[in-house]
Amino acid sequence: MDASTDPTPSTRAAAALVAGGLIAVVSFVPFTAAHGPTSYNLEREVLGWDMHDWGFLLGVLPPLLVATGLWSLRLHLAGGRRAAFRALTVICVAMSLFATMNLAFRALGPPVDLFLLAPASVVVAMTTRQHGAIRAFLSLLAAAYCVGLAIALIPQETSDDFGGYRIFGSIAYAGAGALWAALGATLLLRRR
Repeated sequence: MDASTDPTPSTRAAAALVAGGLIAVVSFVPFTAAHGPTSYNLEREVLGWDMHDWGFLLGVLPPLLVATGLWSLRLHLAGGRRAAFRALTVICVAMSLFATMNLAFRALGPPVDLFLLAPASVVVAMTTRQHGAIRAFLSLLAAAYCVGLAIALIPQETSDDFGGYRIFGSIAYAGAGALWAALGATLLLRRR
């Protein structure tokens, strides 16, 4: 994999990152309002949808859009590094499988994708040849997924005492969504 064969980032692929990230950020707000701050679902409705409806939107559309856009951007973001390219492939597959699981459940399922997203994103951040804002966003995504995984591993009884469920979602869904959107926007600006 030669950096000289690195294609210019696709406008559609970068736009998919922006759209997926923004949908994650926007849909997290009604999802968490309908669910509540702890792991116990309060069964509220927001705009006529309950936690399962909002979770379905949050768990299917954003990861599919990000994975689709990222698939086309792997070579560019890896900067010619095989390890980064493979880790980006793992991220795409993990997000696609997570979306498929949520589609099957018709709601947001357990965040099992983080067991792949966290280490793969660390590999990308450490091995890419990208510099500046792109490397910063990739590093922040790695941090968000690692923190999300750490919070997800805290026992439910302890996590509920400090609102860990909402903190987790704010980082792993809304925060990561904002970072994917920012990465996509950066790539769009560079394309111009």
